[in-house]
Amino acid sequence: HEKVYVYSRQKFYSTDPKEGPKRAKLCKEGDTTYTITATTSTEKWAESDDIRASVEIIGTKGSTETGIMDHFVKGKTETFVLLGLKDVGHVQCIVVKARGTNAWLFTKITVQKKGRYNAPVSFYNVGKTR
Repeated sequence: HEKVYVYSRQKFYSTDPKEGPKRAKLCKEGDTTYTITATTSTEKWAESDDIRASVEIIGTKGSTETGIMDHFVKGKTETFVLLGLKDVGHVQCIVVKARGTNAWLFTKITVQKKGRYNAPVSFYNVGKTR
């Protein structure tokens, strides 16, 4: 029995079109595991408990998107292990997508593809905030 991981990005499903679609096709995306570490700034109001962020990972072979990541604590580093994603090749960039009603200020996000020869790639959020 094979486990398939599906990252629906927390969509609601309903027969009421105002609440969401009534059906969805859920498919296996891939066999690659990524670890994402995200460090939240120490600045005032940097934390978030309702950002509902996902990260699109873009590489030399295409892109894949994570599931929802949430509850970021000021000054802390959170780690997310995401199984069953598409292999994007060498990681080149990321797109952070917010779905919640809160703001979040990160200082660094690191993406590491599981495997012996895959070096972590870090993205820094630097400069003035306001």
